[in-house]
Amino acid sequence: MTKALFINGSPRKNSNTAQLLKRAMDGAREAGAEVEMVNLYDRSLNYKGCMSCFACKIKGGKKGICSFKDDMKPILEKAMEADVLVCGSPVYCHYPSANFRAFMERLIFPAVNYSDFMHPIVNKPKHSAAIFTMNCPSDEMYQGNGYDILMDTSARQLGMFGPAAILRSYDTFQFNDYNRYDAAQIDAAHKAAVHETQFPKDLENAFELGKHLVEQANADVL
Repeated sequence: MTKALFINGSPRKNSNTAQLLKRAMDGAREAGAEVEMVNLYDRSLNYKGCMSCFACKIKGGKKGICSFKDDMKPILEKAMEADVLVCGSPVYCHYPSANFRAFMERLIFPAVNYSDFMHPIVNKPKHSAAIFTMNCPSDEMYQGNGYDILMDTSARQLGMFGPAAILRSYDTFQFNDYNRYDAAQIDAAHKAAVHETQFPKDLENAFELGKHLVEQANADVL
Protein backbone atom coordinates (compact mmCIF):
# COMPACT_ATOMS: atom_id res chain seq x y z
CA MET A 1 0.00 0.00 0.00
CA THR A 2 1.16 3.53 -0.77
CA LYS A 3 2.43 5.30 2.35
CA ALA A 4 1.78 9.02 2.81
CA LEU A 5 3.47 10.95 5.62
CA PHE A 6 2.32 14.40 6.72
CA ILE A 7 4.61 16.69 8.72
CA ASN A 8 3.03 19.49 10.75
CA GLY A 9 5.57 22.25 11.39
CA SER A 10 3.11 24.39 13.35
CA PRO A 11 2.98 24.58 17.16
CA ARG A 12 -0.79 24.33 16.83
CA LYS A 13 -2.29 20.91 16.22
CA ASN A 14 -5.72 22.12 15.12
CA SER A 15 -5.22 25.50 13.45
CA ASN A 16 -4.78 26.56 9.81
CA THR A 17 -1.72 24.52 8.85
CA ALA A 18 -2.92 21.41 10.66
CA GLN A 19 -6.39 21.69 9.13
CA LEU A 20 -4.95 21.87 5.63
CA LEU A 21 -2.67 18.91 6.30
CA LYS A 22 -5.57 16.88 7.71
CA ARG A 23 -7.64 17.67 4.63
CA ALA A 24 -4.73 16.58 2.42
CA MET A 25 -4.64 13.40 4.48
CA ASP A 26 -8.32 12.86 3.69
CA GLY A 27 -7.55 13.13 -0.01
CA ALA A 28 -4.62 10.74 0.27
CA ARG A 29 -6.73 8.28 2.24
CA GLU A 30 -9.49 8.43 -0.39
CA ALA A 31 -6.89 7.60 -3.04
CA GLY A 32 -6.01 4.46 -1.07
CA ALA A 33 -2.94 5.49 0.89
CA GLU A 34 -1.93 4.54 4.41
CA VAL A 35 -1.59 7.94 6.12
CA GLU A 36 0.22 9.25 9.20
CA MET A 37 0.69 12.71 10.74
CA VAL A 38 3.73 13.84 12.75
CA ASN A 39 3.51 17.03 14.83
CA LEU A 40 7.02 18.46 15.06
CA TYR A 41 6.12 20.61 18.06
CA ASP A 42 4.94 17.63 20.10
CA ARG A 43 6.43 18.07 23.58
CA SER A 44 7.52 14.45 23.65
CA LEU A 45 9.96 15.06 20.79
CA ASN A 46 13.52 16.12 21.58
CA TYR A 47 15.61 16.94 18.51
CA LYS A 48 17.76 19.56 16.82
CA GLY A 49 18.56 20.69 13.31
CA CYS A 50 21.64 19.50 11.44
CA MET A 51 24.57 18.98 13.84
CA SER A 52 27.20 19.27 11.09
CA CYS A 53 28.69 15.92 12.10
CA PHE A 54 29.10 14.88 8.42
CA ALA A 55 28.41 11.25 9.29
CA CYS A 56 26.20 11.14 6.19
CA LYS A 57 29.26 11.91 4.04
CA ILE A 58 31.71 9.33 5.47
CA LYS A 59 33.02 6.84 2.92
CA GLY A 60 31.38 3.47 3.42
CA GLY A 61 28.74 4.91 5.73
CA LYS A 62 24.98 4.84 5.33
CA LYS A 63 24.06 7.37 2.66
CA GLY A 64 20.99 9.47 2.12
CA ILE A 65 19.68 9.62 5.67
CA CYS A 66 20.79 11.46 8.79
CA SER A 67 22.74 9.30 11.25
CA PHE A 68 22.39 11.52 14.31
CA LYS A 69 20.48 9.65 17.01
CA ASP A 70 17.68 11.64 18.60
CA ASP A 71 13.88 11.76 18.32
CA MET A 72 14.10 13.03 14.74
CA LYS A 73 15.76 9.86 13.47
CA PRO A 74 12.61 7.65 13.42
CA ILE A 75 10.68 10.49 11.76
CA LEU A 76 13.31 10.75 9.04
CA GLU A 77 13.20 6.99 8.57
CA LYS A 78 9.43 7.22 8.02
CA ALA A 79 9.99 10.07 5.56
CA MET A 80 12.49 7.97 3.63
CA GLU A 81 10.05 5.05 3.43
CA ALA A 82 7.09 7.21 2.39
CA ASP A 83 5.85 7.28 -1.19
CA VAL A 84 4.22 10.66 -0.54
CA LEU A 85 5.56 13.36 1.77
CA VAL A 86 3.60 16.53 2.61
CA CYS A 87 5.21 19.12 4.89
CA GLY A 88 3.28 22.08 6.29
CA SER A 89 4.33 25.21 8.14
CA PRO A 90 3.07 28.65 9.07
CA VAL A 91 5.21 31.64 8.10
CA TYR A 92 7.10 33.31 10.94
CA CYS A 93 9.13 36.42 10.07
CA HIS A 94 9.15 35.49 6.37
CA TYR A 95 10.37 31.93 6.98
CA PRO A 96 8.84 28.54 7.78
CA SER A 97 8.83 27.69 11.48
CA ALA A 98 12.08 26.78 13.27
CA ASN A 99 11.04 23.16 13.78
CA PHE A 100 10.10 22.85 10.12
CA ARG A 101 13.54 24.15 9.16
CA ALA A 102 15.21 21.70 11.56
CA PHE A 103 13.33 18.84 9.92
CA MET A 104 14.26 20.05 6.43
CA GLU A 105 17.95 20.37 7.33
CA ARG A 106 18.02 16.80 8.61
CA LEU A 107 16.04 15.53 5.61
CA ILE A 108 17.79 17.38 2.79
CA PHE A 109 21.49 17.57 3.69
CA PRO A 110 22.13 13.79 3.72
CA ALA A 111 20.74 13.63 0.18
CA VAL A 112 23.23 16.23 -1.07
CA ASN A 113 25.86 14.23 -2.95
CA TYR A 114 29.30 15.75 -2.41
CA SER A 115 30.68 13.49 -5.17
CA ASP A 116 28.07 14.53 -7.74
CA PHE A 117 25.95 17.56 -6.91
CA MET A 118 23.71 16.93 -9.93
CA HIS A 119 22.62 13.52 -8.63
CA PRO A 120 21.32 13.56 -5.03
CA ILE A 121 21.29 10.37 -2.99
CA VAL A 122 17.67 9.26 -3.06
CA ASN A 123 16.97 5.95 -1.35
CA LYS A 124 13.33 6.05 -2.42
CA PRO A 125 11.80 8.51 -4.91
CA LYS A 126 8.59 10.15 -3.72
CA HIS A 127 5.95 12.71 -4.60
CA SER A 128 6.10 15.66 -2.23
CA ALA A 129 4.43 18.95 -1.41
CA ALA A 130 4.81 21.87 0.97
CA ILE A 131 1.83 23.70 2.46
CA PHE A 132 2.40 27.22 3.79
CA THR A 133 -0.06 29.36 5.74
CA MET A 134 0.44 33.07 6.34
CA ASN A 135 -1.05 36.32 7.54
CA CYS A 136 0.21 37.83 4.24
CA PRO A 137 -2.96 39.04 2.49
CA SER A 138 -2.39 38.19 -1.18
CA ASP A 139 -0.28 36.60 -3.86
CA GLU A 140 0.93 40.04 -4.91
CA MET A 141 2.13 40.82 -1.38
CA TYR A 142 3.72 37.37 -1.20
CA GLN A 143 5.82 38.06 -4.26
CA GLY A 144 6.57 41.64 -3.23
CA ASN A 145 7.95 40.59 0.14
CA GLY A 146 10.26 38.04 -1.42
CA TYR A 147 8.53 35.14 0.31
CA ASP A 148 8.90 33.15 -2.90
CA ILE A 149 12.68 33.33 -2.47
CA LEU A 150 12.89 33.00 1.32
CA MET A 151 10.29 30.29 1.78
CA ASP A 152 9.67 28.40 -1.44
CA THR A 153 13.30 27.34 -1.52
CA SER A 154 12.35 24.91 1.25
CA ALA A 155 9.62 23.45 -0.91
CA ARG A 156 11.77 23.21 -4.01
CA GLN A 157 14.36 21.24 -2.06
CA LEU A 158 11.79 18.48 -1.77
CA GLY A 159 12.20 18.14 -5.53
CA MET A 160 15.41 16.25 -4.81
CA PHE A 161 13.23 13.22 -4.10
CA GLY A 162 10.86 13.57 -7.06
CA PRO A 163 8.00 15.82 -8.21
CA ALA A 164 7.16 18.53 -5.66
CA ALA A 165 4.23 20.94 -5.36
CA ILE A 166 3.44 24.03 -3.27
CA LEU A 167 0.11 25.08 -1.77
CA ARG A 168 -0.21 28.50 -0.12
CA SER A 169 -3.02 29.77 2.07
CA TYR A 170 -3.05 33.57 2.42
CA ASP A 171 -4.69 36.00 4.83
CA THR A 172 -5.28 33.35 7.48
CA PHE A 173 -7.44 33.73 10.56
CA GLN A 174 -4.99 33.95 13.47
CA PHE A 175 -7.15 34.60 16.55
CA ASN A 176 -10.55 33.38 17.62
CA ASP A 177 -11.16 36.74 19.30
CA TYR A 178 -9.22 39.66 17.80
CA ASN A 179 -10.47 41.96 20.57
CA ARG A 180 -8.14 40.24 23.03
CA TYR A 181 -5.00 41.21 21.12
CA ASP A 182 -3.06 44.37 20.35
CA ALA A 183 -3.56 44.18 16.58
CA ALA A 184 -5.05 47.51 15.57
CA GLN A 185 -3.95 47.26 11.94
CA ILE A 186 -5.67 43.93 11.42
CA ASP A 187 -9.24 44.09 10.14
CA ALA A 188 -10.94 41.34 12.12
CA ALA A 189 -14.09 41.46 10.00
CA HIS A 190 -12.03 41.02 6.84
CA LYS A 191 -10.15 38.11 8.38
CA ALA A 192 -13.41 36.44 9.37
CA ALA A 193 -14.78 36.91 5.86
CA VAL A 194 -11.68 35.38 4.25
CA HIS A 195 -11.82 32.47 6.69
CA GLU A 196 -15.45 31.88 5.78
CA THR A 197 -15.15 32.24 2.02
CA GLN A 198 -11.56 31.45 0.96
CA PHE A 199 -10.26 29.02 3.56
CA PRO A 200 -12.84 26.34 2.65
CA LYS A 201 -11.50 26.56 -0.93
CA ASP A 202 -7.96 26.15 0.40
CA LEU A 203 -9.10 23.08 2.30
CA GLU A 204 -10.55 21.56 -0.84
CA ASN A 205 -7.35 22.38 -2.73
CA ALA A 206 -5.46 20.54 0.00
CA PHE A 207 -7.80 17.55 -0.36
CA GLU A 208 -7.20 17.44 -4.11
CA LEU A 209 -3.45 17.84 -3.57
CA GLY A 210 -3.27 14.87 -1.22
CA LYS A 211 -5.39 12.78 -3.54
CA HIS A 212 -3.37 13.74 -6.60
CA LEU A 213 -0.02 12.99 -4.99
CA VAL A 214 -1.11 9.48 -4.07
CA GLU A 215 -2.61 8.88 -7.51
CA GLN A 216 0.72 9.91 -9.02
CA ALA A 217 2.62 7.61 -6.67
CA ASN A 218 0.24 4.75 -7.49
CA ALA A 219 0.75 5.36 -11.21
CA ASP A 220 4.51 5.08 -10.77
CA VAL A 221 4.05 1.55 -9.43
CA LEU A 222 1.87 0.37 -12.32
